[in-house]
Amino acid sequence: MNQIATRFGQVFWGLLLVILDVTINRFDILPDFIGYILVAVGLGGLTGLSPQFATACTCAWVLVPVAVVGLLPFRELTVVIELVNLGLGCVMMWYLLGGIMDYSIARDRPDLAERASTRRVAYVALMCAATLLGFVARGIGKPASLLVVIAVVCLLVLLIMILHLIHRVKTELATPP
Repeated sequence: MNQIATRFGQVFWGLLLVILDVTINRFDILPDFIGYILVAVGLGGLTGLSPQFATACTCAWVLVPVAVVGLLPFRELTVVIELVNLGLGCVMMWYLLGGIMDYSIARDRPDLAERASTRRVAYVALMCAATLLGFVARGIGKPASLLVVIAVVCLLVLLIMILHLIHRVKTELATPP
């Protein structure tokens, strides 16, 4: 496998680690900071393909200590950490998918570029909506909880679609025939 495909693979597996939350006795056995390190390393190897990958890489590296701080029991900082994580995560995903758009266009695959464009807008909109609904649900309770569940399910479907897109870019564009 070539270097570009390997880097896309690292981004794929890193994002999967960030998405999956497997906890045992309140201990996350797949901590997000490991996923962000893997994403950052993968993106670091893709910076020559698009400057957007460099911006996404910087965000991923900044998300590493944010994820570590999120593991610590600072209840008074929970909202701040969530908002920083939301903002940086949205920026990282925006530029990651923007880099995929650039790479797809350079490889004459406007169909993949269009999918990346649509998914990055949907990601930011759904993340903001889910976060806002989460805050509303804390204050209102059950009526908003159903909306939070719906938003989270939609977000999970979208994340699977983004992972699928990254996998397609890896296999169809980055891997030699």
